[in-house]
Amino acid sequence: MANSSLQVIGMVLSTIALLCTTLAVILPEWRRNDPKGEVIEAVIRHQGIWLRCTSYSTGIWQCDDFDAFFLGLPTRLQVARGLAICSVVFGFFAIMLSIFGMECTKCIESNPRTKCRVAMIAAGFYLASALSIGIAVSYYASQVAQEYTASTILIAVSDLGQRYVFGSSLFLGWGAMAVGLLGGAIMMCGSFYVEQEEDEYWNKGRVGRGVRRVRSSFRQSFRGRPIISKDTDYV
Repeated sequence: MANSSLQVIGMVLSTIALLCTTLAVILPEWRRNDPKGEVIEAVIRHQGIWLRCTSYSTGIWQCDDFDAFFLGLPTRLQVARGLAICSVVFGFFAIMLSIFGMECTKCIESNPRTKCRVAMIAAGFYLASALSIGIAVSYYASQVAQEYTASTILIAVSDLGQRYVFGSSLFLGWGAMAVGLLGGAIMMCGSFYVEQEEDEYWNKGRVGRGVRRVRSSFRQSFRGRPIISKDTDYV
């Protein structure tokens, strides 16, 4: 059977990664303007993949969504939204399959081999979820870095432009990727099917009986025959 403790550890880590992924997707903190390049440093602009907000030193926030859902958006937003949605969906399916596939649950108890296969599929979904959010934040971060370099040159030449830096959602996504890959790998290692019970039955039951039979027959064949005296009268 599978190792139940490894499965539990892997599911806990993967669930934490899924929560971090959900927060990274929801929060409008994928990038923010660099206050050093602004005339008024009290105004901070935040941008996510769903909302763009402006916060003031007084604590007031003003948020607005983008004009389009997918088509018409910049490439970085299209890639980030697509992969982020895939990451959340993969994580949801992974949790559902984990409920049926983990050894500590009461589902599919009649077929341990199938139960382990379901757990393996769940671990694969956890890994796919972690990779999806990792690719999403990494691609978005590369675009932010390229735009930052271009805007720095523009500001140095003409004192115009606006620079954006990495937001907290990117670091949250990288952390979710690392924890999710670790959790998925641990759960996969604990979900391999090992036929320990059947091997013990084979060794103790069938093989044991066979050895005893061979041993008893060997003793009987080489057991000394009773000596019959020639002087014995037979009636």
